[in-house]
Amino acid sequence: MLLQKTLHMGQPLADCKARLASIHSYRRQFVMVTKATVTSSKTVDFCFRGPLGFQANTVLLAADSQAPDELAFESVGGNIDVMGIVQFDEVRPLCTEITLTVHYDIKNRFFAWLDRHFRFVDAFVTSELRSIRSHFEGIAAPAREPAALVPSLATATA
Repeated sequence: MLLQKTLHMGQPLADCKARLASIHSYRRQFVMVTKATVTSSKTVDFCFRGPLGFQANTVLLAADSQAPDELAFESVGGNIDVMGIVQFDEVRPLCTEITLTVHYDIKNRFFAWLDRHFRFVDAFVTSELRSIRSHFEGIAAPAREPAALVPSLATATA
């Protein structure tokens, strides 16, 4: 199946690309990822959980990309085949558009059927991108209490 997701980050292109390339800084922000271990400079041992006991696992490798503002990757082994491209485009000086294009194939026929009907990998990718964006943008800070609609009554001083 093919997925394409676009998100905007309030950072310059170079900073955004450098931060996303360093999975060490945000791998604990993932919600459904059970393992994201960098095994070398160009490989990540990656696992995530899905519905009904589905546990995807693969090793992601960085692939050569022709454009300087693209990161390409593909998988080796595991129970899901993945290949994709991450493209970075600077919209404004402090706004970078990131487009993630992923093609994946679940090897287990039952879980592949489930995904075609319930799109759980799409939901997984959307959830994880929201988590990463909120981490980078600082949205993950705890929400403040809303202001009271009726001001508190206080005694007047003379």
